[in-house]
Amino acid sequence: MSTEADIVIIGGGTSGLVLATRLTEDPSIQVIVLEAGQDQTEDPRVLVPGLWMNLMGSDSEWNYATVPQALIANSKANVDAWGKLGNPGWDWETMAAYYQKAFTITLPSKEKQAELGLEYVDPKHAGTGPVKASFPDALQDPVAGAWVETFRRQGAFISGDPFSGTAVGAYTNAITVDAESKARSYAGNAYYPLSKDRPNLRVITGASVEKVLLEESTSEVRATGAQYTKDGTSYTVNARRETVIDNPNVGENLQDHIIVPVWFEVEDFVNTKDNFLRGDTAAIEASLQEYQTSKSGAFTVGGSYAGALLSLPDLADPESGASTLSSILELLPNPDDPEVTPFEKQLAGYIRACLEDPNEATGIYITFPTQGDLTAIQPGNYLTIYAGLMNPLSRGSSHIKSANAADPPIIDPRYLAHPLDLEVLARHARHLETIVASQPLASMLKPGGKRTPGAPDDLRTASMQTLKEYVRTRANNTFHSTGTCSMMPRENGGVVDSRLRVHGVTGLRVVDASVVPIVPKGKIQSTVYAVAERAADLIREDLA
Repeated sequence: MSTEADIVIIGGGTSGLVLATRLTEDPSIQVIVLEAGQDQTEDPRVLVPGLWMNLMGSDSEWNYATVPQALIANSKANVDAWGKLGNPGWDWETMAAYYQKAFTITLPSKEKQAELGLEYVDPKHAGTGPVKASFPDALQDPVAGAWVETFRRQGAFISGDPFSGTAVGAYTNAITVDAESKARSYAGNAYYPLSKDRPNLRVITGASVEKVLLEESTSEVRATGAQYTKDGTSYTVNARRETVIDNPNVGENLQDHIIVPVWFEVEDFVNTKDNFLRGDTAAIEASLQEYQTSKSGAFTVGGSYAGALLSLPDLADPESGASTLSSILELLPNPDDPEVTPFEKQLAGYIRACLEDPNEATGIYITFPTQGDLTAIQPGNYLTIYAGLMNPLSRGSSHIKSANAADPPIIDPRYLAHPLDLEVLARHARHLETIVASQPLASMLKPGGKRTPGAPDDLRTASMQTLKEYVRTRANNTFHSTGTCSMMPRENGGVVDSRLRVHGVTGLRVVDASVVPIVPKGKIQSTVYAVAERAADLIREDLA
């Protein structure tokens, strides 16, 4: 069976559905979306924020789109760095509006705003977009208020609205959960309902794309559509104008935020989700009942809702007291080295500026109300705090394993391969001890309580070598993979140009997180929405 449309979108994920919805606002543009997964918009494991862990190990997990994400916009410095890589129109001045276009943020009551420290939210940045975002106002959690107050006392509460592009400090973040229904809000139930009944849109689920169809002539290589398999039968779909890929899964320059957890045993009055991990049927049923009857309780949030974006801490060496910043900066690539590429030079300059500027975050701190290792459940109840690396220099790759599209790609992330990454992340991990030793957060934790197996008893007094060994042992990614189809000039290693067109191939674009050349600060979800919204405008301009 052969089908045809003006635009063929491969992948119905976050960016694919945003793009399809925006393009089909013009009734003259016909769009077909090919999605390998099934429609799960009615699946309670997807809709109920607290049930996301039930998707782990299921046939849904591979697409990563399971957890209601924290909503944190990128930083101005990070977005401006894209433009300086040879991408006109990809700077904060242009992109700020696209960050707001996707979301509508609802604030809780004045009382809850005060408790959660939400005075940083500027109402003019609330947005009017399809995706609904809110704050954890239906959960009784003393840790949330203690987190805010702890950083206030340290003078490290958030300095401004994250959507201003210049925020640093601690915060209670918005989550992509509808304030009224307490259901997860995402592209599938926020954008798709706006377009699913349009006669110029067709979404084909269960369609595993095998290859992009190419025609080669003496003057160009052109993408003409895609070949896919559904229910064991092979089909083709022809693109009259363009083929767009959401989630190409291949390329160099792979990067991610690397995090290292330390979990701390909490006092008995602190509610956590450890009982859920242990399969406590009574606790799970009680929380689910509370969610269904009153839209409140533990199931109204999926994971993290309190965190911090902090500059490089603890520069003093524990033994000598001397600053270690200069020795860290010496690890950056030498711009005079002929082996250093133009992109590496620009990236090093950006990271140097972040490390030297106290108003730029180099680390992210994420709280999680349970122990951090879901594979080896320990007795007791815990609060996990992750220290994360915002600006990694390490770069990995993802490449096809064979000509068989069903084979998973070979992924070599090379996390912490660059020595600077380990130096910076170890210092942020050390700062965790300062946070948990400060009041009132310290009162939430058991004195001398258990913590992560293998973690130093006091991170502040541990040697840097001990900290680095712990980081290597416990470090993990955050599924914030970006960069494999970077938006840069071809001569600098770029895959797509500033209009998201693949270099050397006519009629082929990439629209997803892989085009972002430098991993965003904070969570990447808001950036993916912003990229897709801008892509829709660019494609409409080029089709006109």
